[in-house]
Amino acid sequence: MQNNLIQLEVEILLKESIIGLLVLGIVAIFNIYSFAKISLTYRRSLKKSTFRGEHYEMLRFVAFIMLLVISILASLSIWVLALSCFGFVSDWLMALLFVAGFFTTVGNVSMDIPIGWRLIPSIIAFSGLFSFAWATASSISMARDLSNYLEKHK
Repeated sequence: MQNNLIQLEVEILLKESIIGLLVLGIVAIFNIYSFAKISLTYRRSLKKSTFRGEHYEMLRFVAFIMLLVISILASLSIWVLALSCFGFVSDWLMALLFVAGFFTTVGNVSMDIPIGWRLIPSIIAFSGLFSFAWATASSISMARDLSNYLEKHK
């Protein structure tokens, strides 16, 4: 009896780990691709454009930063979709609140976590940390590109 219970817990943990790591991998690949694409597109847009003034360049920078924000929101959506599809929650709004709470590592969502899904909040938090770190690095790189561009056109 005790042996069967331990075996069942191990199976549940393996299933949860595989699903969590699979979704984490999808989110990581999406983030790496989208953040790199946005950063490279911004850099190319600076190289190809004619200088139109500091205010215009700042607005372009803000627009590209907003694309990074939209990418982070898309990452949240991937988690919401995954949790809804795998039956973690039946209500997508509750899934969104849950994911947003742990993705930002605040974790103050009051929700009973189903047995077999107790590792998911940690994986979501790790995914959020990675997403925000990569977005920050992309933002800093883009700010450096903007600064160099503005210095060149003084």
